[in-house]
Amino acid sequence: MRVTDWEWAADVPAELAITRAECRVEEREARLTWNWPKGLQFVYVYGFAPSGEADSWSSTLPAREQLKLYTREEYKANGGYRLHLDRFGLYAFRIYPAVREEGTIRTFPQQEEGNEALFSMGKARIQVAVKYRGTLFSKTRIARMTVTSDVVVPKEALCYVKKTGSLPLHSQDGVAYPLLEDLEPGVNTLPDIEIGKEDWIRLFFTDGKRYGEGFDLIHS
Repeated sequence: MRVTDWEWAADVPAELAITRAECRVEEREARLTWNWPKGLQFVYVYGFAPSGEADSWSSTLPAREQLKLYTREEYKANGGYRLHLDRFGLYAFRIYPAVREEGTIRTFPQQEEGNEALFSMGKARIQVAVKYRGTLFSKTRIARMTVTSDVVVPKEALCYVKKTGSLPLHSQDGVAYPLLEDLEPGVNTLPDIEIGKEDWIRLFFTDGKRYGEGFDLIHS
């Protein structure tokens, strides 16, 4: 499609609004479907990972480079918009109707629930094992934590908590310490931690609501 210009237009006319957007996931492939308004020949699809409620309907529109042009013919041939997603956690698609007028593509910033599909690609597993070693008469002991992850985990997502007398139950149940490095896929052996003989440690999300949507933290 050859055009001389591209721009965001005004509010979408009712007859061009996208409705009933939904997404199904099978074997890491997302299939997005929606109702095409009569006469609309192409749209732009925007895929993104929500990081909070503000992403649901942000006043900031995506850049053109973040949009994928998709025609009605492609939609019919593929049975929807299909995309392999090698990721975990929440993901969303938003569909923007567009028209070509006098060599310019005008894309409508539709901000209605009918053109957005929010879905989950499942949770990545983070498996944690902690072993302790020490001598009979020592006042301290060494804790070694091994973390096995399906994917890269940013260091700011996790912290370990130390508590005296019993295992901590949550991230505020004791003294929290940050991780020093991101976790890589596979087995990660964290640096040994010297603790008191009656101390116990456990790994937690720094923000359970945020990171719990994409990861499943398992203690063994």
